[in-house]
Amino acid sequence: MMKEYLLLFLLSGLSLICSAQNQFGISPVINTSFKLKNDWNINSKLEGRQLLKQNPFPEDKKEQIFERLDLEVVLDKALNSSNDLGVGYLVRSEEGKFIHRFIQQYAYTKKLYSSQISHRFRIDQTLEDAKALQFRLRYRVSWEKPLSGLQVDSEEFYLKLNNEYLGVLQDSKTNMEIRGLAIVGYTIGKKNRIETGGDYRLEEIFGNLTHKIFLNIGFYQNF
Repeated sequence: MMKEYLLLFLLSGLSLICSAQNQFGISPVINTSFKLKNDWNINSKLEGRQLLKQNPFPEDKKEQIFERLDLEVVLDKALNSSNDLGVGYLVRSEEGKFIHRFIQQYAYTKKLYSSQISHRFRIDQTLEDAKALQFRLRYRVSWEKPLSGLQVDSEEFYLKLNNEYLGVLQDSKTNMEIRGLAIVGYTIGKKNRIETGGDYRLEEIFGNLTHKIFLNIGFYQNF
């Protein structure tokens, strides 16, 4: 199953060459997590997006631009070893303006024999000047497996696959996005990780269909 998933992900990425509209770029991520008392946790994520190629070539901007910078902070409470609830806030700097997003989420994680699977349900509301309030309903399923042994230990590689579906409602109009992520990670010590892989996004499915693919490079640190 894993081989079939990776093959499908690769073919989807190659199909961008023939798409009517697409974008290629790099997305660096710095993710920091702090454990607090009574099973509370704060997670902060700083993520940028550098566009390297756009097709068709945009008439009103450069083809290669630093598109945006996001800062997201989520406070969550572990209900038990498998379930947690969280609320968060994201601020985005894009084209000289700021976008604000409020987040509510529930996550469930199940450990399997030599891997783990996680489900995340998220609702968010986005505020942007001169635009109607945007609502999104998101579901993401993630699967993580060590490339050796039965669990991810220090100084070992692992594989992570994500698939996410987003429903969008804005100004009485609906749309949908589909995302796929294939990542290879490496643990540094017991608390730090680095990850890199492909992030594929199919946006505005019911409108101006857009394919996007980014090289995702992330550093994760836990305290």
